[in-house]
Amino acid sequence: GSGKGYLTFARYHHLQQQQQAATLTGIELREHLVEFCQAQARALGWPGLRFRAQDIATYANAAIDVLIALHACDTATDLAIAKGMAAAAAVIVVAPCCHRQVRRSMTPPSPALTALLRHGIQQERQAALLTDSIRALLLEAAGYQTKVFEFIQSEHTAKNTLITAVRLSQPNPKHQAHCATQVEAIKTAFGITEHYLQTLLAEI
Repeated sequence: GSGKGYLTFARYHHLQQQQQAATLTGIELREHLVEFCQAQARALGWPGLRFRAQDIATYANAAIDVLIALHACDTATDLAIAKGMAAAAAVIVVAPCCHRQVRRSMTPPSPALTALLRHGIQQERQAALLTDSIRALLLEAAGYQTKVFEFIQSEHTAKNTLITAVRLSQPNPKHQAHCATQVEAIKTAFGITEHYLQTLLAEI
C-alpha cells in the first residue's frame, strides 16, 4: 500500500545517491494515487520507479530482492511477507498495522487466560504481540534471521513495531524446526485457530 509514495520516492532517491541501479515498484489499490505517483516519477525523470494499481495478493514477480511494507493493515502485512518469501527475497521489512485476524480467532483455552483477556484493549495488545511473534517465527522457520523492534518513538505513532528479516545463505535446520514447533505451541496456548501468514505459506 504505497499510498502517495512519500517513502517510495525517498527510497529510490537514496538508492540513486548510493549509485545503485534499482527498479522499485510501488503497489497501491487506489488508481488515482498510482496515477499521481506515476506522473511525479515521470516529471523527475526516474524510469526505474514504477507504481501499479493492484492488490498485492495478485501481484506476480519472482524477482524481488527487497520487500518493504509500511502499515499494511491486518492480513495485508501477511500477504506482503508471503510474496517476499515466495520470491526468496533477500530482505523483508514490514511495519504491521492492525491485528484483527488473530484477535478474531483467539479463544484462550484456560480460565486464567480468559480472565487476562476479558477487556478489549487487552485482547488488542495481546493479538498484536502474538501475530507479530508468529510472523517472526514463521520467517525464521523458512530460513530468515529476524529482528522485531520499535523503529520510532510512540508519540509519533503507536504502530511503531518493525519486523526485519534477512535470508540466510545457510539456515540451521534444527532452529527452523524449533521455530515451527514454537508456532504450534503458541497457537495451542492461546487457542488460535489460524494465522493467515501460515495459511498463505502452506499454499506456496
